[in-house]
Amino acid sequence: MRDNESSFEMTCAEKEELLLLYQIFECILDTMSHSRLHTSLTSSLRQLFSEPVIMDEVKLTCINLHACGAQEASSQKDTLLDLRNQIEHLFCTRLRDDSIMVIQEELQLMQRSSYYLEIQKCDLLSTADQQQQTLNLSDSTLLSLIDQRRLGRVMAEANTTVNLLLHVLARLCKEIIRGCQELEVFISKYDRGLVDNALAASTQEKFWQTNQYLNDFESRMTQKLGPLDLQNQLIVNTGQYMVPELSASVAIKMPVMFDRCESHVTSNTAYLCWEVANDQSNEPCQEFEIYIKSLHPAADQGLCIKTTCQSYSIQFYNLTSDRYYQFTVKRVDTFNLIYGLWTDTMILKTLSVSR
Repeated sequence: MRDNESSFEMTCAEKEELLLLYQIFECILDTMSHSRLHTSLTSSLRQLFSEPVIMDEVKLTCINLHACGAQEASSQKDTLLDLRNQIEHLFCTRLRDDSIMVIQEELQLMQRSSYYLEIQKCDLLSTADQQQQTLNLSDSTLLSLIDQRRLGRVMAEANTTVNLLLHVLARLCKEIIRGCQELEVFISKYDRGLVDNALAASTQEKFWQTNQYLNDFESRMTQKLGPLDLQNQLIVNTGQYMVPELSASVAIKMPVMFDRCESHVTSNTAYLCWEVANDQSNEPCQEFEIYIKSLHPAADQGLCIKTTCQSYSIQFYNLTSDRYYQFTVKRVDTFNLIYGLWTDTMILKTLSVSR
């Protein structure tokens, strides 16, 4: 040992013990992934094996290592708190308590809606000579001139577009709900001090993904389905006349639903009232099909009535008292319907007649 008591040279045994301690520290640091702390400790220990070390330097090194570790821990704590605050803000805005329910209702409306192919004339003829050479055709005449095979291919493409849209919206809805649940788990674990690096990283990724899913869902809910890409014009041009170019797109009509508050029955009559979702009930030229079916076929000789009307209510007479009837309403199918699977059904029981 030197005269200066604050310095020393390590013996072989002391170096072996310190080597073992270094290996233990190295395993711990690899697990914690503190790269700066790991580098500082490695440099300091290697110095112990190569030259005499001043005790004051050892103490200073330990102080620096402690400060580095404290800084790393403080930085990680701030990062986790910032992530928690971002998630809380998301829950207070785009994912508040009723937001998931609204998203599910919007998806349900889209799934229950009817989708129609709309064909429009493109106003591309600019010169007077071109306009004079173009057939002055009414909408009914245009429809009769459309090539039915080409129309069939366009309707098939439109049906695929609608099915794809509904599939993507349903998938996005599921991912949003799943993301919301995982973010709630992070908040719970954070409040109990159970968050590790792996959970923090996966939650940060899920937070970003959930925001992207919300943006995508909102964008697809408002986008227009068209114009469709027509590989061939729907009207075959024979060369005798210039025929107008046509474009095609998809129109959406909200589902028809019974008004269960206004609809009612007596002992032998049924008054039915329905509406279109999102206040589309005032749309003109709407025609509806209404079905009434007895659920007691033996007593009512298999009663099944189908009728159409252009109003939003209808009344049925001569029903049997104390019987269950099933009522169904839907839009009348038209030639350009490309998707519309849902109909609203309601079961009512006529009142019994007291003797």
